[in-house]
Formats: sequence, structure tokens, C-alpha cells
Amino acid sequence: MTKKKEKVQAIPCPDYTHSLPKELADLLHQKPDTRYTKFEAFRYLMEQQALQMKEKSADTIQPFIVTVTQLASLWNWHRHTVTVFLDDLMVLGIITKEKIYDGFKLCFTALDVKLSA
Repeated sequence: MTKKKEKVQAIPCPDYTHSLPKELADLLHQKPDTRYTKFEAFRYLMEQQALQMKEKSADTIQPFIVTVTQLASLWNWHRHTVTVFLDDLMVLGIITKEKIYDGFKLCFTALDVKLSA
């Protein structure tokens, strides 16, 4: 009995580019684990920002509120790891972070959200 190998065909994809500085790539790189990867955590934050903008039908980026405890629980990280990750994103200029009484106001410095009707 022989097994035929399926031919792999390349799926046509339009050309695209996105800026990914080495510092951000290094920050997002992590071995897979049962926890959120840094990439998944970054994506979660971007989605929260986009949802907040969509809910308010805002054309400009507005801060959203998170707590370190909430993110640590959701991502299955230590609180210190969450804090360092947010600080690293802030140092890279990806987000701004402002301490408030019950958590942090986070805001992406540049995020293109397409609001559909």
C-alpha cells in the first residue's frame, strides 16, 4: 500500500508590509506554553483598544482601563510579568500608561481601526 503525497500549492496573497522593529519582535518572541504568549497578550490589548473605539464610535484613540491583576489572571502570568510587559511596550512607544486609582489607563500611540457601518 502506497501513500500519495498531496501537492502543496502556494495560496496567492497580496503584498503587504508592517513595521516590526527588532525590539518589538524580541519582546513578542516567547516559547509556546499554556500561558498567553507575548504576541497573544499584545493582540488582546489591541483588540481591547479597537473594541473600545468601536463602542464609542471614536475616530481618535481613547484610553481604556485595565488592572494588572485582571490581565495576570486572564493571561496566566505573574503580576510582575504583566507590569514589565506593559512597561516594555511603553518604553518602545507602543502604548502610553497612566496610573489611576483602580488600575491603569492604557492607550496605543498609533492604531488604525476601521469602523464598519
